[in-house]
Amino acid sequence: GHPRDIGNPSFPGLTRQAAKMDDDLAEMRALRQSSKFRRHQLQYGSRTEARKEREREEEVLRAKFEVEKEKKEQEAAARKAEIEKATQEVMAGLPSEFGAKKDEGSDNRKRNRGLLEGKVSESEMKAAMDNIKALRLPVTCEIVLAHGTKTVASIALDPKGGRLLTGGHDYSVKMWDFAGMTSTLQSFREIEPEEGHLVRQLRYNRKGGKFLCITGYRCAKVFDRDGHLEYKSNRGDMYIHDLQHTVGHVAALTDGHWNPKADNEILTSSEDGTMRIWDLSVERRSKEYTKLKPRSGGRRTPVTACAFSPNGNMIAAAGKLGSIQIWERKAGKTGPRAKKKVYDAHEPQTETSALVFGSDNRTLVSRGGDHTVKIWDIRKFKKPLKVFSGLSNLYPTSDVAFSPKGDLIIAGTSNPNKEGGQGDLVFFNRKKLKEVQRIRISNSSVLRVLWNARLNQILCGCSDGATRVLYDPELSQNGAMLCIKKKAKRKSAMDFSMFTNIHNPHALPLFAATRNPKRIRSKARADPLLSKKPLEPIKGEGNQGRIGTHNLTTHLMQCMAKNTIRNEDPREALLAFDKKTKADPMFFGNAYKYTQPKKIFADADEDEDEDTEAIKALKKKISSAPAGADPTSYRKEWM
Repeated sequence: GHPRDIGNPSFPGLTRQAAKMDDDLAEMRALRQSSKFRRHQLQYGSRTEARKEREREEEVLRAKFEVEKEKKEQEAAARKAEIEKATQEVMAGLPSEFGAKKDEGSDNRKRNRGLLEGKVSESEMKAAMDNIKALRLPVTCEIVLAHGTKTVASIALDPKGGRLLTGGHDYSVKMWDFAGMTSTLQSFREIEPEEGHLVRQLRYNRKGGKFLCITGYRCAKVFDRDGHLEYKSNRGDMYIHDLQHTVGHVAALTDGHWNPKADNEILTSSEDGTMRIWDLSVERRSKEYTKLKPRSGGRRTPVTACAFSPNGNMIAAAGKLGSIQIWERKAGKTGPRAKKKVYDAHEPQTETSALVFGSDNRTLVSRGGDHTVKIWDIRKFKKPLKVFSGLSNLYPTSDVAFSPKGDLIIAGTSNPNKEGGQGDLVFFNRKKLKEVQRIRISNSSVLRVLWNARLNQILCGCSDGATRVLYDPELSQNGAMLCIKKKAKRKSAMDFSMFTNIHNPHALPLFAATRNPKRIRSKARADPLLSKKPLEPIKGEGNQGRIGTHNLTTHLMQCMAKNTIRNEDPREALLAFDKKTKADPMFFGNAYKYTQPKKIFADADEDEDEDTEAIKALKKKISSAPAGADPTSYRKEWM
């Protein structure tokens, strides 16, 4: 029967067969579902068990997170307790070990070592801590920037406090960026301003876009913010006796400053005994010349330090003979003679390493090579207001500076002994004229000091090749606090790069495609030099180096053919007429054209040759005759 007859009572066999097929199909479906469920149950378990497993994993992860969170809170609490403990342990304002690189084998970080040895009492410790809090000195923490192994003789910080410059006796200048630097404390650029000359002074201008570099050479250099050279002063002629008539310094530079009221003027001092002001926008020749005059005339006195007053109306200079002199500037010009002068300000033959004006334009502080710091009142310039002695100074670049408010004066001391000595940072009260605090920095000498007002951080350049930045987490901001929070990037295998030479042979001119003439013409038309219209013939008198045609002489000079005989080869010129001469002998031979067509040249005469030989023999005989012989006796032979 036909499948459409299934269910027809007339065909009962087909109905039973269809029912059996339906039962088989249902059984197969049940079997398939049961096997799939078993496989799922074997691999993943039931849905309830899977949900329970997920819940257990979430609980484990939540427990781990709570543990890590609690651990971090404990670390933060321990760090905070460590900061408080370090602050309490600071004696006399000493930097603590927190946030600093520890110097192995040194006892210059904690003053409580003196307490253990019985040198410092607990009352002195408490008094020192109270003094530090009262003075609000940012000295509780520090970072150490490693410039190198030699002395850091100069440091400079831009007005915004973002970039730091360090220069030293290794002839190099390193540039540091606090915002871009990580906790590894690495500089981002290093330059060598003058090969083979140490860096004596670095200073940013008031906008921070340029910095002045003074080296041991006789030329000053100005660089932009990224370390590219923009200006170099001219050097003078050392053979000119009167230095006023030369264009620059003739000896090594010692100091330099920017004019606080003009961004294009710099002041430099030199060992040739002069100071010069340079205008960066005009020329390389010095704009002004000032000479340091000794007490009695004679030899030149080297200038060891110079300074601009904050209002730009005064210039101060210190000489190697111990004198300090001040000039007034009116209408942008320096007077010929010093208005104030003290010849015995410091001991003779010592280098006064620094001069600094106060913000009131009346106070002057000098750092002498006689191990003193002197405070002067310019209105009464004969004697200093106060002399602080016992401050060791062994370097010609030791510095002195004012605090941001101007109420404190800071200076560094040198370490005369490499073992057992120390370099200190000393604070003086400007109004009370007394020492208020002394901080031990390191076992090395402290040369340069700088207190930035915007960051409220103190920078010290030391003789061990390190620059120490002192700060307080509560009083300071940015600067060193930016870089210590940044961790260095972890090295990954993906960061590896192989440096290989890339060869591109098709870039050579040999493989260059043939250029389209139409494109060449269009490029030439766009070029202003190639498409320039030729000059029209000049009429009338000549001008701009061109010859006119207003007279007969100039007309003949333009119309006359150029004589090129001197540029020709004479041999080639004669050979050019060879064939023409043979075909038409126009120069000679026409007289013998028919009688002697073939040229016959005369032979040499034998008698003439014999006479010539006889004459030679007679001359030789006469020349070899004795001194008393008569030359007329050879006349017959001659005839």
